Amino acid sequence: MNSERQKREQEIERLMQGASLTREAEVAFQEELRKTASAIFEEETRRIQKSERVERPKRSISPATTGLWLLVLGVAGVVFSMPRLGGVLLACGIAAIVWETVLKSSNKKRRDLRSFRTSSGDDSS
Repeated sequence: MNSERQKREQEIERLMQGASLTREAEVAFQEELRKTASAIFEEETRRIQKSERVERPKRSISPATTGLWLLVLGVAGVVFSMPRLGGVLLACGIAAIVWETVLKSSNKKRRDLRSFRTSSGDDSS
């Protein structure tokens, strides 16, 4: 009877050790699962934030737009009896618009010249 009881106790002890090892393995697995889920979540969050940043268009004010606003302010300055300030704003507005026009035309000429050189270089070879 003692031998049966000892066998049962040994079996219970073995099962208890196996259960504690299983719990430790489960805890380790759960911790690894938490880390992996956290990494996936952070990566997905970064990806979404990156795509949202790209989708938003940047607003930039071109020199022509600035020139138009300066013209409007210059006319308002002249109308409200500040002729000097109005004249300066009008001159600045005209200068900004001319600057934008000259820059665009010179860039276009440069681009045309560059494409001409590239195409003529391709034809001669």
